[in-house]
Amino acid sequence: MKLKRDAAYLLIIAFLATSCLGLYYYRQYLPKHETKVYYNQEHELNKEIISAIQNARSFVYFAVYTFTRQDIESALLAAKYRGVTVIGITDTQQYQTASGQKKLIDDLRSHGIPVYEQNSQGIMHMKAVVTDQIYASGSYNWTSAATTINDEVLEVGHDESTRQLYQNILEELFRKYGR
Repeated sequence: MKLKRDAAYLLIIAFLATSCLGLYYYRQYLPKHETKVYYNQEHELNKEIISAIQNARSFVYFAVYTFTRQDIESALLAAKYRGVTVIGITDTQQYQTASGQKKLIDDLRSHGIPVYEQNSQGIMHMKAVVTDQIYASGSYNWTSAATTINDEVLEVGHDESTRQLYQNILEELFRKYGR
């Protein structure tokens, strides 16, 4: 009788241990599929971009039409100096005409961050960042007006297949417009 009871306890312990290990594996190693959409009148979108940059482990790729936010520039520089590869692309017209954008992009370049310019007939109108961990994309330009005044949205996601698609698109743009 005691032997049967001990065997039952061992079975229960084994089942619980296996369940706990399965849950741990599921939470730690399976890809997350969480996606959130933020509206700038209810959420500071620049903080989501900065968080994505700060949490990157190996790379940060970005494409942005208008870029004048110094807090995002600082996050990109900090990523570069902690060993993360940072590469970007922007629109040529915006680089030349948007107030403050040329200085900011030139500053990134002077610190060794390649920022390419789209140089075809159309415009580079994307607003996206992708890292080895996450992607974020939407209507949000990296400007003060887009952060506080305009109506803007930003989708932030952990879905690996979508993140990889963004990565592939940006890498193709870098090959196409890189110097």
